[in-house]
Amino acid sequence: MKKLKVGHIGWLFRDEGPDCETVAWCDINEDRMASSAKQHPTIAMYTDYRKMVNHPGLELVCISTPNFVHAEQAIAFLEAGKHVFLEKPMGITGTECDRILAAQRKSGKQVCVDFELRTSPFAARMKSLIDSGDYGDLKRIEFIHHRGCWLEEGNGIWRTRPDQSGGYFFMEPIHSVDIIRHFAGEIVSVQSTMGPNVLPQYRFEDNVCSHFFFANGVLGTFLSSHTLSAHTREDSKWPLLGHDMNMIFTLTRGVIAVDFLKPRILINRLVEYPAGSGGYRVEFDRAEDLSPGGWFVFCHDIERMRREFIRRMACGEPPVQDVLDAWKSHKVCLAAERSLQEDFRRVPVDYRLPGGVKDSAATEKNPRRRRSRKAAK
Repeated sequence: MKKLKVGHIGWLFRDEGPDCETVAWCDINEDRMASSAKQHPTIAMYTDYRKMVNHPGLELVCISTPNFVHAEQAIAFLEAGKHVFLEKPMGITGTECDRILAAQRKSGKQVCVDFELRTSPFAARMKSLIDSGDYGDLKRIEFIHHRGCWLEEGNGIWRTRPDQSGGYFFMEPIHSVDIIRHFAGEIVSVQSTMGPNVLPQYRFEDNVCSHFFFANGVLGTFLSSHTLSAHTREDSKWPLLGHDMNMIFTLTRGVIAVDFLKPRILINRLVEYPAGSGGYRVEFDRAEDLSPGGWFVFCHDIERMRREFIRRMACGEPPVQDVLDAWKSHKVCLAAERSLQEDFRRVPVDYRLPGGVKDSAATEKNPRRRRSRKAAK
């Protein structure tokens, strides 16, 4: 197995193993870099990513920086011929997302957006339950999330400002938008509503309800609010102070609920009752305790997603999710945001590719089309 030379911007990870070696770190905090240099003398330290781009032998970079610099940094490393692991969102506008997609296609390198739910135990278990067919066909996904507010301090200074964060959907619901696409297929339109803001420091919505309409008839409903949960930095106190995060999957023969903070999965079946009546009642089947490792391991393990990307690049395998699919999740969020801005109307998702970008996945799935192109040449 090839051992990749990896660099990090932002968080100071040190990836070491049979498939990778950390050779460079970058952060604008000069004191932090000076201190890190003493602890890790074999790793090059940078305070300007533009200089790190040219680090000898660097093959892959992991970017964990504020949203408003994602696009410029990712594009710089793609143009320099590096693979990129990028915190969500890809950029803060649709144009920035388009530019990253175009840069990836031109470079031939891979981009993985950190939608960590894709590699989570939660996703694996839910996918197996849905795909088993034991509970029928998927009809509806509900997502309910109450969380503490962002404050005008530290990261909160840029998180609540659309011109720096990309807006509410890029900041938070985008993870759930991406995973429901993984479960249910393509979303064709979105309708969003909101109530009056309660938190004055927010430059965007502090509460949103959205409906996501799928091509196959599945409906997704999201309720996300920052106005209930009391502020705390202690994970153990979250459920006690108004925090919750749940998903409910309604199928034709069962209903499955996921409590992310417990974490556990509740499985109910729809059983005909009374017999022969054609009516149904919801009956408890079982509950699965997935608490070992805690909620972070269950659904929020960024390290797992990052290390899987590095491993796949070292082995020459495709990423868990290609950048085009990640780009589509961003397009859904842009439609949801547009619905809020346009008097809550239902907005079609615009999946038109930027100029010069082709859907290579579609070409690969259509060998006749590929052969005809070769013949034409």
